Amino acid sequence: MSFIQVASWNVEHLSGHPRAQRRQSAFALADHIEMAGIDVIALQEIYVTDSAEKVSLSSKPGAPDVSVAAWEKERRNSDLDVVCAVLKEHLDTDWRYLILPNRTAGDKSQLCAVLWNTGRLTFRAATPLQVSHKEGTKVLWDRKPHLVSFQSDVLTWRRDDAGKWHQLGEKRTLSVVPLHMKSNFGGATASRAVRAAEAKTLCEALKAAEAAAGAAWDPSVLLLGDTNILNNSEPAIETFIANGWRDLNNNDQSTYWSPQFPNGSPFDRVFVAENRREFRYSRQYILRSSDLEAHDRFLSDHYMVKVSVKDYVDDADPRGMAPE
Repeated sequence: MSFIQVASWNVEHLSGHPRAQRRQSAFALADHIEMAGIDVIALQEIYVTDSAEKVSLSSKPGAPDVSVAAWEKERRNSDLDVVCAVLKEHLDTDWRYLILPNRTAGDKSQLCAVLWNTGRLTFRAATPLQVSHKEGTKVLWDRKPHLVSFQSDVLTWRRDDAGKWHQLGEKRTLSVVPLHMKSNFGGATASRAVRAAEAKTLCEALKAAEAAAGAAWDPSVLLLGDTNILNNSEPAIETFIANGWRDLNNNDQSTYWSPQFPNGSPFDRVFVAENRREFRYSRQYILRSSDLEAHDRFLSDHYMVKVSVKDYVDDADPRGMAPE
């Protein structure tokens, strides 16, 4: 049996500045991702870069160019290409990423993305969720949410009718919905109301997607990302909980820090479905440097958050043990 390691990280305007002016290092990002030991990560604040830009791992003359690792090459980020190249070099497996379109299809800034280890997960589909983008005067979901589905292969022991054990290969599905909800720019009170409306329409869209899929729907789904939620008393949290989601940062541990906001904020959260056995042991971990200023300078003003998911067939223990 095994666990799939799932993470989320707002990488703070990745590639949003000319290369010569970037303070982030793609090598530092790759180091942090490798150190975290993840299989799939939802990313926020990704910028689309020039599809023709040539990038290499070395500034020395004649160094080979890094391959584009984008699943859809029209939405490419050259820093993520370097991250994927370093991870492949270190871990001997291919990594890919998919940048998801915003509500406005031509947007090239502050997009959500998903990056994954192809040795652990096979990409299946990225399905736009049919959320409302307006409620009265409120503009909702500038970063349009998508249901991004993966398949994993599991080796499991099964007993035949004669009582003999056999090891078989089976498959299971895991889906993530990367979140980047309304920021607190423009006032916390107004933003809180927008996030409440965003949560409501997202829950409605997920129920509609489940109804449309029928028996093919797999409820092994995580909602995760930068919610910009200030505390667990927000109506958005109440809406998620009322619709069967469990907030893994319900104690409001800080996932954000900057010199301007030294007290931090609990923006980054993971939500999992209640009473699903694959999430029984899932807890939200916060990965940060002990030197917060260095973390902010080289990586991001947000910390990566991480959870583990039981990678068992049909969400049960494949060894034939009694139900948990």
